[in-house]
Amino acid sequence: MWIVLSVIWCVLVGLFMWNSIANPYLSWGGFKMGEGHPEYLEPFGEKMSAVRALKERKLLIEYEISFDQTGLRETAFFFPASAVHEDNLKAIEAYIPKATALQNAKIRRARYDALWGAGWSAVVPPFIILALGLAIRWALLGFRPHITG
Repeated sequence: MWIVLSVIWCVLVGLFMWNSIANPYLSWGGFKMGEGHPEYLEPFGEKMSAVRALKERKLLIEYEISFDQTGLRETAFFFPASAVHEDNLKAIEAYIPKATALQNAKIRRARYDALWGAGWSAVVPPFIILALGLAIRWALLGFRPHITG
């Protein structure tokens, strides 16, 4: 009975976790462009807050980009307000392969974490129940070792 219930439990965990594994949710940050190498900005980090404040003061321009045909789902690129629009678009286009690679790596990591969590969720509870069942059985037998033969 334990084996059947454990298999059912593992299947249910797999079904419920499948969407998190196949399509993990990630909040995308952005890239601060300009002089030098573009800087990745975590979605809710201090650098992103500072960049948003500069945008509010009209010192930076934000481009929100969404590409369905690549791994680059949606992200923001920030440029100095003095930058030329056409140059900004060229810089974004040139940086898309690197931004896509970074975001694909984040997706792979999120999938791995979701798969790892699903594995633990599928395996640990059945073994806890098995251990509890064996402990209860041992207690019902008067804490004596069970010897057959």
